[in-house]
Amino acid sequence: MITVEVDKADLRRVYSALGKIGNDAPKVICRGINKTASSSKTQLSDRARAVYTVKSGKFKGNMNIHKATYSQLEAEVQAKGKPLSITSFKTTAPKSGAKANIVKGNGLKALNMGGIKAFKGEGKLNGQIYQRRSKARFPLKKLSSNSVPVMIGNEKVYDKLEPKIKQMLYKNIEAQIKFLVG
Repeated sequence: MITVEVDKADLRRVYSALGKIGNDAPKVICRGINKTASSSKTQLSDRARAVYTVKSGKFKGNMNIHKATYSQLEAEVQAKGKPLSITSFKTTAPKSGAKANIVKGNGLKALNMGGIKAFKGEGKLNGQIYQRRSKARFPLKKLSSNSVPVMIGNEKVYDKLEPKIKQMLYKNIEAQIKFLVG
């Protein structure tokens, strides 16, 4: 989770910048925080899509923002969801197994464990990628990718964005001050 705090010195600067309309400081900060949370959600999604081969719709449906209010000046971007199903894959040769591209930049990796290759299910198996649990025909194991929270929490996604969030917050607060003061 990314946490951005506005300390008391920053709050005093906002009050002094607002001058006579200093009572609007909570409104200014609240709007700045909510704009930052919204931008952070988009940037987290974009950054994760740069690392993983997942469509943007998967992030939109699995990420929510709890917005700040004038009395509670904090917002939270939450990610939820189960591991995503793998439906896209490439075969190496007819019926010889599957290769799935889950993480960008790593190339296609053969889905083969202990000599048991993966395959794309048909009919009731909904086009998902499965693998047998043993040499026997059944039971099957459905293969899946990471969940959205795991992708967002990946250090390649999260760590590169965190330092930029506070800078973004202060720019958004400054923009709100300029809008109110003129």
